[in-house]
Amino acid sequence: MDTNIWTTAALSIQTFVFGAAAVFAYRQVREALLTRENQTRPFVILDFDLSHPPFIHLVITNIGKTMARRVRIQTDPPLANTLDDDKAGHIAKLRVFTDEIPTLAPAREIRMLFDSFPQREERKLADTYTVTITYEGERGHAYVDEMILDLSIYRNIEYITEHTIHDVHKQLKRIADAVDSWGAGLGHGSGILVVTRDDKRKDRALARRHFRARPEAGLRAPRGERASDAVDVAPGRERASRALASASERVDPGRS
Repeated sequence: MDTNIWTTAALSIQTFVFGAAAVFAYRQVREALLTRENQTRPFVILDFDLSHPPFIHLVITNIGKTMARRVRIQTDPPLANTLDDDKAGHIAKLRVFTDEIPTLAPAREIRMLFDSFPQREERKLADTYTVTITYEGERGHAYVDEMILDLSIYRNIEYITEHTIHDVHKQLKRIADAVDSWGAGLGHGSGILVVTRDDKRKDRALARRHFRARPEAGLRAPRGERASDAVDVAPGRERASRALASASERVDPGRS
């Protein structure tokens, strides 16, 4: 009798242990599957971007690892900004908010200008929006994510202007335009005259030759006057030639 009781008790304990182990294993497997799914699932968000203050951008992004399909975005209240008007349209009526986005690849984003803080302050528009995003994963699994967008958390925050590759491109384009204006020809400036040391030496030598070879006919006495009345300019011309050579040496020492 006692033996049967002990046997039954042992079997019950063994069954309990096995059952607890099975439940634990099931939970472990389930947690592993959920973790794997979270690591590989799509994850679509709608968020504000204030990287270029005071402008506010609205960004739809898939921060997940796989493709998101049939993405629908709803906001409560409907999005509103100071740019809305009947001619330009309303941001809440854009197709990304009224229709579904067929596919949104990982790391893919859809960016749009939402508003500007100074103008928004004047209009007293809503700061908080409740966003509901529905979409499907690669295996057809449906996801529904809800998030709160609140512009008020960005108020009175100091920002530092960060220059990017786009700013570098702008500066390089300005330099290229300035250099292009230095060229000579149609559509350009008058060009840049580049004079080397050899060019300056040749110019000085040519100037001296022209000065020394200048004809004296223009310096002779006019008709009807005696030759003795004419001014003897040879000494003066020689002194001027020496002065020109001396000045050239001072401008460019060692070059003659």
